[in-house]
Order: sequence, then structure tokens, then C-alpha cells
Amino acid sequence: MPLPFALNHINLWLLADGDGWTAIDTGYNNDETRAFWDAAFDRVLGGRPIRRLMVSHFHPDHASLAGWFAERWDAPIWMTYSEWMQAQLNRYGGPTADIDARMDFYAENGMEQEGIDGYRATRPDFSKIILPLPIAFRRMMDGDMVTIGDDDWQVITGAGHSPEHAALWCAKRNILISGDQILPRISTNVSLQCNEPDGDPLRLYLESLEKFRPVASDALVLPSHDRPFYGLHDRIDGLGQHHEERLDAAYDACATPQTARDLIPYLFHRTLDQHQLGFAIGEALAHANYLVADGRLTKQRDGDGIIRYRQNAHAAG
Repeated sequence: MPLPFALNHINLWLLADGDGWTAIDTGYNNDETRAFWDAAFDRVLGGRPIRRLMVSHFHPDHASLAGWFAERWDAPIWMTYSEWMQAQLNRYGGPTADIDARMDFYAENGMEQEGIDGYRATRPDFSKIILPLPIAFRRMMDGDMVTIGDDDWQVITGAGHSPEHAALWCAKRNILISGDQILPRISTNVSLQCNEPDGDPLRLYLESLEKFRPVASDALVLPSHDRPFYGLHDRIDGLGQHHEERLDAAYDACATPQTARDLIPYLFHRTLDQHQLGFAIGEALAHANYLVADGRLTKQRDGDGIIRYRQNAHAAG
């Protein structure tokens, strides 16, 4: 399905389920996506209804049409509890949906006014994108076994990219639906959020990757973006190495005081548009906070009100 971003598509999955289908994720809430789904009802679904919607996580390209699915097909929504709650918070103006709070957070971490204005202009209002969800939903938990058609799928939850992302693993078919947690070429966005400024999402993400080690190394991996791939364990290793290299780059840069905004060129060696800049500062903060938690950096609000990171002289010894 198309997306109105630089990351211009999302992969959605349909699993045969009795006399209907189980859908994995929804796509982005706009007329184009709804038209695709309506066309798919005849051309792909064969007129058989969607009996269940399983949502990997709350982000709008995955969940913003969940309410439409529930109304269109009377399909129950399956989500982890944290993702359902976060979708509700974003729909009704929770802290991560508060654009002013987010911009204040970015400003105190060094983002210039031009960047703030540009990001504000390009960031969608989640409260307008995410459709209201039904009051009732079916909770998924880590380790749950879900029967879809003739197959059993294990829920594997992960954190860092979102609070309680749900992936699905079918040992019988040797297929992993990895969602956004493991992508084949780009690294999953792992950002520090304004409502948890001392959090350590990168550590949570890296720990979550290890939960996928029991999945067969030759499994077919179906990601939410880019093409299906093989080589799961190699990809996990590659993602770990990628973040270690970024952590080293951030640490080296902080030989002199650096804001999170200052760290972006050390972590991203390409031109970023205004929308991508918001993701980049979130990732810079996630790497910096990881190093603070490890004692390698210190974090200090200076006299100008801006937060800067420095190498911890005691740790260096």
C-alpha cells in the first residue's frame, strides 16, 4: 500500500482464516488506501470478509484505519495492550501527540527554529489521522499462540520502536511477520520520546532483537517495509553492529559538548528533509541516553537551557 512519506509504501498481509481472512495492519488513513482495500475485497479477497484485524503497533501507517476495519467488516481488533493504549492517547491528544510539547523537547535538545518550524509543518496530526477505535479489543501478549486457519502463530513482542510491538512466527510454515521490528535494509527508527526524557529505548530495542534468536535462521521474514528476505540471524547481527558503530560515533563526538541536534551529522551521513529530521533527533537522543545509562556520557542542562552531552571523564579512566 502507498504511503505519503519518503518511506513510500507499507506491506500488509492477509492470511486465509476459515471462510474469511485475518489482516495484519491497515495502511494509512486516507482515501487512496481505503480505495485499495475496497478494490482488494473483490480482486484479492474473493468477496470473503476480513474476520479479524491484527495490528502490530500503533503507528498511523499500521493502525490508523483500524476503526474503519471494525466498522466496514465488523472485524475484532487484536493488539497488545500498550499499543492499544498508545493509539488511544494519540487519537485523543496524549503527550506523544502534543506537537507543542514535542517541539519544546526538540528545542531544549538543540534543534534550531528553522528545523522546528519545518518539522511542525510536515508532521501529521495523529488525532486527525487515527480513526476512533472500538471500546473493546482482543489483547495479545508475548508468547501467545494464535490459530489462523490451520496454522498456529506465536506472538513475539518487542520494544524500542514502539512500546509493545507484536510480530508473528509460524514454525510450521517457517514464516516470521516481523512488522517494523526487523527490516531488511534500513534500521528501524528507535527514538526517545518527550514524555520519557530519561528513557533508554535503544537498549530495549536491542534486547528485543534477541527474542527472535529462537526463530529458525532460514525463516522467510515478511517485514512491513521493503521486500521479504531470508537471513534473519545475520540481519539481527547486522543491526546490533550498526547501533554499536553509532554509539561509538556519538561517544567520540562528545569529546566536546554536543546537543542531540549536533550529533545528527555523526549518525546520519546523508541529507535529511524536515520530516526526517524529527526522526533523526529522536534517534540521536536514544543513542546518547544509552551511553548515559552506561556511564560513558553525562547529560547536563547548561545555563542557556540547552541539554548537552559530554564524555564522562571518570568512565574514561
